[in-house]
Amino acid sequence: MARFLTHVADSLRALGCQAIILSAKELADAQQNDLLLKILSRFRLPWLLIYWAFVFKVWKSAGHPIIVAISQEYVLPFGFSKQIPIFHDLIQYFFPRNRKSSFYYRYYLPWVSRKLGFAYCVTNATGRMLKRIFGTVAYSICGVPIDREFLSGVGEPPFGELFQSVWVGTLMPHKNHQRVLQTIQSTPHASGNVAMVVPTAEAPALEHEVAMRGLRERIKVFSNLSEDELSSIYRRSKTAMSTSALEGFCMPVLEAALCGCVPVVPNRSTFRENFGLFGVLVPPHDSAYGAYIESAEKKLDRQDVMTRAQVFHETVSERWSASMCEIANAATIGHKDELSRGSTQPLLRSATATTTAGCPERHSSSYSPPDH
Repeated sequence: MARFLTHVADSLRALGCQAIILSAKELADAQQNDLLLKILSRFRLPWLLIYWAFVFKVWKSAGHPIIVAISQEYVLPFGFSKQIPIFHDLIQYFFPRNRKSSFYYRYYLPWVSRKLGFAYCVTNATGRMLKRIFGTVAYSICGVPIDREFLSGVGEPPFGELFQSVWVGTLMPHKNHQRVLQTIQSTPHASGNVAMVVPTAEAPALEHEVAMRGLRERIKVFSNLSEDELSSIYRRSKTAMSTSALEGFCMPVLEAALCGCVPVVPNRSTFRENFGLFGVLVPPHDSAYGAYIESAEKKLDRQDVMTRAQVFHETVSERWSASMCEIANAATIGHKDELSRGSTQPLLRSATATTTAGCPERHSSSYSPPDH
């Protein structure tokens, strides 16, 4: 999510739109220096109330700009400002961070989303889920950007250890990392090895679990990788595995596919939409992941996967550019009357009618992913 947030801010700044990153890190820094936040912290108020006070102060001092809410935690109480939410996923609705936050995700967030009336979603699958859970909320698909490093050097010969598959994720429950360990443990030793990439803080726990299962020779744990190092692992892997029960987009799998890895992913809506044309779909509760990985190597050619992934990436990039231009227009052109009335959808229509210089228009793409 941190990478996604940075991409949004950079895209809007490039279009001449004021962009302020407001996340948990910025709040923690402000709590050390801001008198008001120090006082609120001493009263042990809920985290979100302190965050809202922080954002309201920054928003007011910045001249009341439109706020682009990039994560579910950061959608503010309705009426404070003009907001355009971008939903990467709805994971917190199903897996709240803690019991205290479940009310916010399951009751407040649906209510305020209906009030705002419009949202961007990274995939059509997220948008359909948004409408099903939150009710009548119009949405557009904005896609996500992929870092340039994963689009370069794909033709270069790989140097280093080769892997049958690569898995990138965290140890959060919905990522189902245990399924990777079970797959390797249940397949013959000659079937190959797996690279598992996790955040630095989680690497020791995963390495301990791998050692306890006696899988050190077949599972290599990586963390704190540069983009070049991660790209190198992708180019040295035959397939890219995901075991997630819920995903907003699954950027690592697309990154890997752009480097030639065959996606081996659960047969769920987001994965069908993104990788249905150049990947292998595994029934969600099928434990025989190893067999699907072996079939992926035989059915799909590496160059063909790269070509199809690049076509899909171009579609995603076009959606991203068009969405960022729409948001930048809404924030910079003016529309003071519309901003004060709180009607988001007409504002976005007028924004697309007058496009910022260099902004592409939305148009239908030749890429037609499975949609079911």
